[in-house]
Amino acid sequence: MKNLFLAVLFVAFSGGAFPALAQDEDKADHPPIDQDQPDMAQVEQAWQRGDFAAARLGLERLAKETGSPLSQYRYGRILLEGRGGPRDVAEAAKWLQNAVDQNHAPAATLLARILLSAQGDTRDPRRAVELLEHAASRGEAEAQYYLALLLRSGDGTARDLKAAFNWLYAAAEQQHVQATYALSKAYADGEGIERDMERALYWLREAASAGHVPAQLSLAQALETGQAGPASPSEAMQWYRRAAEAGLPVAQRVIGTRYLRGEGVEQNGAEALRWLESAAEAGDAGAMVNLAYGYDSGKVGSRDDAQAAKWYERAAGRDVPQGMIGLAGLYEAGRGVAQDMDRAIALYRQAAEAGATPAARRLGELVGQGALDGKLAPQRLVPWAAAAANSDAEALRWLEVQAAEGGALAQAALAQLLMAEPDRLAEAYELLERAAEGGVLSAQAQLGQLYTTGAEGMLLDYVQAHKWLNIAATGGRADAAQTREAIAAVMTPEQIAEAQDAARAYYENIGPKAPPTAQTVVRQDLSQPENARTE
Repeated sequence: MKNLFLAVLFVAFSGGAFPALAQDEDKADHPPIDQDQPDMAQVEQAWQRGDFAAARLGLERLAKETGSPLSQYRYGRILLEGRGGPRDVAEAAKWLQNAVDQNHAPAATLLARILLSAQGDTRDPRRAVELLEHAASRGEAEAQYYLALLLRSGDGTARDLKAAFNWLYAAAEQQHVQATYALSKAYADGEGIERDMERALYWLREAASAGHVPAQLSLAQALETGQAGPASPSEAMQWYRRAAEAGLPVAQRVIGTRYLRGEGVEQNGAEALRWLESAAEAGDAGAMVNLAYGYDSGKVGSRDDAQAAKWYERAAGRDVPQGMIGLAGLYEAGRGVAQDMDRAIALYRQAAEAGATPAARRLGELVGQGALDGKLAPQRLVPWAAAAANSDAEALRWLEVQAAEGGALAQAALAQLLMAEPDRLAEAYELLERAAEGGVLSAQAQLGQLYTTGAEGMLLDYVQAHKWLNIAATGGRADAAQTREAIAAVMTPEQIAEAQDAARAYYENIGPKAPPTAQTVVRQDLSQPENARTE
């Protein structure tokens, strides 16, 4: 919550428009301004023509000589914003306090925000709550909103979701746009009030219509998915567009991607390029990938391999798997970059290790083609070959050869594939048994489970189940240990002893064995090649 206040304060105090002086009504009486001194109208005129130094000097004289709480508040604010001179938070707080002493509600709100954004011991949320309560009770919408945030988080006061909701509602009724958006979320989440999606959508529309950009995005998403009522893709597109035109990169990416794919709109490469480029330049990683794809496929104009490589590279540098895969494809083909198979493999690996299945499948295809022979030990290649084996005959054949040559991991992986074929269950179980004997922990645990249940094509055998579950549990499988204890409760002491003897025999028989296939790696590990990423 502290970070939220800091973010809001940054927006308020760094270049925001100075509010029209006439809009703030002084809520306390003050003496008339001496005609020889500048009045508020003159200060406003100086501000409007960009003469901030004159505005600051005028406000200083008014604050000191008239004691007006309005001028004190305005002077405190201009000091805080650093307009017309250096920023001076301490001096701003002093003048704001002077205005607070004269019951000026906006000054109390601004002083509370200073106390909340302060660092270390000077941060004082309790005092901020007192100030906000005073201003909120006088109808100050800004104070009502910030007080609601503090009540919701329990910062400086006891956590009270119902009171937080009530203050949000009060501020929203005064058309405070941030409070309106927060109120919508409170209804949607059932926070301080019974969950009500209809009311959530109503207040979300209010915030979006008032120009709150995150609300516009949320409304678009709700309308697209039907989260808050009937789905309306066409209206969703309108709100995405409004958020995009307001400069929100996520919305720009959505709009650009729709034009790229022709989803809900007619395919338009120029519009796709315009929006995706804007979002990508703003740092949206998803837009970088989609823009790269647009150049890669020629859907944003003529195909441009160099631009595709540039944007895939940037996305990959942000750890986006799709960017790694796209860039790997270009290195593999030598498009837009010099052909470099090692670099391609390294990028595919990086994406696969991040959980990208397409990258694992492509690596499996390359394994089947022999492109990784001698680069990595065969057991490192097994998961990738298995990922591609269902759709790539060469990857399947490679896996079968490795299994036949005694590769335990290959045997376990091939067993999983064969279990999907009812007429090859016996072969699958035999491979699984060999993998378990070869020390594959997952195979040991699975074999124990199969013996426990008496799966199709396999007899129920508690002794064998206990043996393999015991071995898997020793290897660290907690689930195997739980199942072992469950079946032990229905086994005879003789059966348990037999199973334990079998487990001991397994450990006595295992030992250093020469691998049946060549394991020498003739290249360095390609998981982190040199210059894996460039900006």
